[in-house]
Amino acid sequence: METPHSKRLPIGDPGYRTELQKALNYSIVDLIDEFTAAGWDKWETLKALTKVVCDHALAYQEEQQPTSRRRQSGSAQPPPTHATGARRQGHGIR
Repeated sequence: METPHSKRLPIGDPGYRTELQKALNYSIVDLIDEFTAAGWDKWETLKALTKVVCDHALAYQEEQQPTSRRRQSGSAQPPPTHATGARRQGHGIR
C-alpha cells in the first residue's frame, strides 16, 4: 500500500531529494499544527524543530565516520545537543 511517505525513486535519482522533502512535508506540517494547537508558539516550534533536526543530523554524521577518524578528533561520542548553536549549523534561525 502506498502512503505519502512511500519511497518512489532510488537514491541517486535527480528527483530523490525533492520527493523525500515532499513526503516529509506532510508529517512536519501535522507536527507543527499539533504543537501550535497545544499552545506552543509557531515560530518557536519551527526554531525548536530545526534545532532538533540539526542535532540529529550531526549525531548521525558523527556515527557514520570511521572509528579512526573519531579517535583522531578526540571524541567517539556524538556532540551534545546543547553544544551546537543555530548560527554555527548554517540554517540562520535564531
